[in-house]
Amino acid sequence: MTQRKTTRAEASSRSRPGPGPVVAPQAPAFVPPYRASWFDRLTAAIDRLPVPYWVPYLVAFLASLGLELVVVGRVGESVSSEQAFTISLPFYGFWLVHYLNRRAASSLRVFRSAFTGSESELEEVHWRLTTLPAMPALVISLSALLLGVASSLGWNPGSPDQVLSNLAYYATAVFAGLYAYHAVRQLRLVTSLYAKRARVDIHNVAPLYSFSILSAHTAIGMLLVLSGAVLITPEGLVEGFLLAALLFGALAVLTFLLPLAGLHRRLAEEKDLALAENGRRWQSSTAELYRRVDRRDWAGADRLNATLTALERGRAAIERIPTWPWRPETLRGLVAALVLPVAIWLVQYGLERLLQ
Repeated sequence: MTQRKTTRAEASSRSRPGPGPVVAPQAPAFVPPYRASWFDRLTAAIDRLPVPYWVPYLVAFLASLGLELVVVGRVGESVSSEQAFTISLPFYGFWLVHYLNRRAASSLRVFRSAFTGSESELEEVHWRLTTLPAMPALVISLSALLLGVASSLGWNPGSPDQVLSNLAYYATAVFAGLYAYHAVRQLRLVTSLYAKRARVDIHNVAPLYSFSILSAHTAIGMLLVLSGAVLITPEGLVEGFLLAALLFGALAVLTFLLPLAGLHRRLAEEKDLALAENGRRWQSSTAELYRRVDRRDWAGADRLNATLTALERGRAAIERIPTWPWRPETLRGLVAALVLPVAIWLVQYGLERLLQ
């Protein structure tokens, strides 16, 4: 047998490598729409620590309190509850903003099934919900600090204890400004998300409840500061300060309600449409039932009667669907936080009257 010669084309085809494995195209890396603020860089560093995120705030507060104890102890005095409360405020405040960012991220994960955008849009929403823009946050922080310094110019700098109190006051002013900006911005984003990116299905409202926890915790965080003020300095809540406390409570309630009002309207509209559809089918089924009765079609009338019963149950189920997007326990938590400062004040007032 003669061996067939290998042609040049065959040799060339054998020398070329075969097709490799098909590589799926990778999604482009997420590019943040703006730089993170100084506070978000700080919280990112805290999140990288091998401890729960709240531990650094607690340690920093205890260290500040210990320093206050040392300074006050040198002159033979003790730290009052009011001083301890003042020292705790900035650490509580910055922890609260950090917590609300984590809460927003958790709420967004639950909301994912109702989100109508793409994955890249979801990443951007996540960034905007949990990250403050660098320049506005810096401007607000510095402005709050300057306002705090300006309001304390008339104070007597005096002892090292007063210096520490002033520093705590300045840090609290920065927290207050940053918290107000953070809360307004975050809850406006929630409002926009519900209005433009939410798939509203009254038969699956669980994902839509997710951000009610965020708005409730934002309000409760404010009310806990008020409760602490009432508990520590009840005698200060008179006249103008009492009015400010009431306005503070009203602002907390609006913080909870306003981001959810738009979704409430959408749920109410969807509920009305579902009830109208149920009513249309009830009307047509009732008309058909009468026709079958007139024709003495008892078997068909009996089947339609079962249909009407099912429609009636469906209508009752639709009517029971709430249109305010929160769970009962979320509302109970907010009400408890609202009642707490009032209850503390009433107890203290009652004890003062009894002891007089």
